[in-house]
Amino acid sequence: MQDSEDEQGHSDDNVFVTLVAGVIQTPRVPRPLGHNAYQTGIYRTLGRVLRNVTSEKLDSTMSDFVRFSHFAHVRMGTQLYMEFVNVCTNTILHLVCARRTGAHIVRRLMEIISGYAQNQADHLALAWRRFTPSYSPVGGMTPVMLVAHNRQFDALKILLQYGMLERERRPSYVIISLLFDSPCLEEEEEEERNLCCDSLMRELKACMALCFRVLIHVSIAEIEMQIIYGQQPLIAEWRDHIPHNRSRDPCELSHLCRAVIRRRLLVLGRLPNGINALFLPRCLQSYLNLEY
Repeated sequence: MQDSEDEQGHSDDNVFVTLVAGVIQTPRVPRPLGHNAYQTGIYRTLGRVLRNVTSEKLDSTMSDFVRFSHFAHVRMGTQLYMEFVNVCTNTILHLVCARRTGAHIVRRLMEIISGYAQNQADHLALAWRRFTPSYSPVGGMTPVMLVAHNRQFDALKILLQYGMLERERRPSYVIISLLFDSPCLEEEEEEERNLCCDSLMRELKACMALCFRVLIHVSIAEIEMQIIYGQQPLIAEWRDHIPHNRSRDPCELSHLCRAVIRRRLLVLGRLPNGINALFLPRCLQSYLNLEY
């Protein structure tokens, strides 16, 4: 009874309940069209909420999402619920991660959802998701791939500290994306597209160096294969920016130790906060947390 009262008490001001009523149920969408018929409406509605969201507003929105995910399947039915939550998840990730000035928002999002990240099947394990909506030009990307693609150094560092590169199916592919793909930014950030070439190159090289604080090995053959297939690297001297101990020489022992410790903390769900609990000098804690 209490759960029912809580549900009723939150439903009037829950943005996701409002979305169901306004975007999906009114007017009723013919079911054969599936989620493609209403995902644009969800994107626009959440866009108004999240476009310039503050940390406090993000807390409120994610609290709505958590409450909604716990009871909505009863009212909506399993299929519609799964479709709707998937579109909402993609939209939240896209709007938060595509902002070049939103690194603090990315950090807050990771703080909120990190507790759910251990279970990939959990609807709230947003960090595992790939972007799939048809309105997005980044279909198939993960949050790490998107922020790396857009050269968002600060946001990328936050995601890497939370172990999101280690979670990638092919972690080294982020280097290929950095080398061959030009940034794809939000429409309202058109001025960012006109950054001078030198600035873009500095961002690219900085993001690559940051990823090498996590990666143990990068395949030069895979990069060369992209060139054989006709792609041109954005850095002509790209070989000079791949450390020898990440490609052809043995990896340094200190980095291997860092990788093993971070992997263990990741499995335990204690990355990055568990680093500070280790009985290590502050400089080594900073090293584990990818500060250098």
